Amino acid sequence: MLSPHRSLITALATLVLAAGLTLAVATPAQAHDELVSSSPAANSTITDSPAEVTLTFSGELIAGMQSAAVEVIAPDGQNIATDAPSEDGTSITQRLTPDPPAGTFTVRWKVVSGDGHPISGEYTYTIEPIAVTSSPTATPSTAQQTPVPSPNSTETSAGSGYGGETSGGGAAFPIIAAAGGAIILGGVVVAVLMVGRERRRRDRADAARAAHDTTAGKESTDES
Repeated sequence: MLSPHRSLITALATLVLAAGLTLAVATPAQAHDELVSSSPAANSTITDSPAEVTLTFSGELIAGMQSAAVEVIAPDGQNIATDAPSEDGTSITQRLTPDPPAGTFTVRWKVVSGDGHPISGEYTYTIEPIAVTSSPTATPSTAQQTPVPSPNSTETSAGSGYGGETSGGGAAFPIIAAAGGAIILGGVVVAVLMVGRERRRRDRADAARAAHDTTAGKESTDES
């Protein structure tokens, strides 16, 4: 039979051993790193497609041996991650294919925590381009506007501009021309008539002289 003193020592040793085992199991679980930030941020909405995705963790990751993997799934189901991610201390960066379709993207990641345990997770972000709106069509004014005359309109209406109609004299010019032509034609006719009359008068005078000469010649013959 154990003495009370030895029983107390055994109980304390058992308690210490149990506490040690508990700490040994709990410490690795508490040492797992976790995702603390990302770019683009989780559940964010952006207007342009990013060139890369960056994930930042609470502790330094174990690099090498392809321990990290990142997939970025586009709305059409394609993985737009171009190659293996680059690791830098507590963060990893994944380059992306440019100009993917707009919509919701799912980022799936897997890394090895600083305590040697693999951890993974996923989140989403959305690309929503800014809609280009056309400028509103100007509503035509309903107010009546007085037309502004062109620089040549006054001259055209007054008949002093090139190519415009002259007022007054322009309309009377055909009448004046016709009257002038009639006067000239009348003068020509009068001149012809006068010339003809003068010729007939000379012809009659010549005939009278010829008749007179014939009569005088006949009388002188009779007398002899």
